[in-house]
Amino acid sequence: MKFTLNIFTFFLFIFLTNCGEKQISQKVPPTKKIIPETENNEIVADPINEQKIDQSSLETKHETSNSNNNVSEPVFTEGIYLNAYTIASKKFIPLLDRAKETGLNTVIFDLKNMNGTIFFSVPQKDTILQKRIQPIINIEKVVNTIHERDLKAVSRLVMFHDQFKAENFPEFRPQKIDSTAWTESKRRGPSWLDSSHPENQKELLSLISLVAKNGIDEIQLDYIRFPTQGNIDEAIFYFQKEDSLLAAADSNYVFREKQDIIVDFIKQAKKLCAAENVRLTADIFAIVAWQRSLDIALTGQNISRMSKYLDAIHPMIYSSHFSDDFGYRQNVPNEPYHLIFKGTNLAKKYVSPNCKVIPYIQANNWKVNFSYEYLITQITAVKNNDAEGYLLWNAQNNYGKVLDWIFEYNN
Repeated sequence: MKFTLNIFTFFLFIFLTNCGEKQISQKVPPTKKIIPETENNEIVADPINEQKIDQSSLETKHETSNSNNNVSEPVFTEGIYLNAYTIASKKFIPLLDRAKETGLNTVIFDLKNMNGTIFFSVPQKDTILQKRIQPIINIEKVVNTIHERDLKAVSRLVMFHDQFKAENFPEFRPQKIDSTAWTESKRRGPSWLDSSHPENQKELLSLISLVAKNGIDEIQLDYIRFPTQGNIDEAIFYFQKEDSLLAAADSNYVFREKQDIIVDFIKQAKKLCAAENVRLTADIFAIVAWQRSLDIALTGQNISRMSKYLDAIHPMIYSSHFSDDFGYRQNVPNEPYHLIFKGTNLAKKYVSPNCKVIPYIQANNWKVNFSYEYLITQITAVKNNDAEGYLLWNAQNNYGKVLDWIFEYNN
């Protein structure tokens, strides 16, 4: 939708917005670069050639799945993340059985990733958008396979980071003042959608609704925020343009913040999930657990507000993703206890009473001296905080040693 703006009003709005950001920056000095690539150091290139797709492995004795056979919520969640290609490969069943044997009780699997790829059948008339649909996952069969082992089935849906749509539909990205599409990074190319654009939200809510009807226990929203890197001051979002028009017509109009957009979207998603008896959770940016004013303003992730409509939040607190001197520590990447304990403790402080705190912990060797001690130290920090569990993250799903170590620890 194009807007005809009063030039003076529009530039006044931009000036005030930039001033507001600068005032926040003065109050809370920004931390050094925390996330070098993505929250989870996720696979960007599809590894479809590395694993042979084996749909027969997903066959189960059950024909359908529904909300009546959901697995009960564990008291203490111990979860493992699997990407869509693992789910659709011969690795899935052995890995699932090993996770069960180890003592884990939850499986999180991708249905939409940060590339924008959708891994289940979705009605789509647009010929361009059809290209991003790779229906290699039958949700009901996967859920039944997980449920047969008395494990909880959680689907992960990436929200506003969508490289495919951002590249092919620039009108759905944040815009710049010259009406061209904003890009976070020239090196990575278009990645982010405008989190406030009605069409983006409509499509994502439709996906959430479709997934919720397939017997899933829980839907986990990732990248449920605004972009934070690049020349963010140049990005103009749909809601800001809309607010400037409303303010021009009403001098008493109160401008919205990014957190208002995120909270409203989560409220809509919660209604869709509640209708199907499906739990709703969300991943939060690592530094957001500290709830600094600047980070809330940039990401839109206000824990106390968004957690009112969530069953759990998942802080992604990986020591490899923090700067070396964060929190006045001498060796941050290899001191996971401090970060996990502090981040989880702070999240529990801000979270609503009915919302759990279940952090993602690092289950890979990226930038750290990964070992039995490193892994168990993270789990110990979670338990010492009386948090409600932990989730293992390894983008490549190389969990051999990890599951061996947890089995040893549990026994």
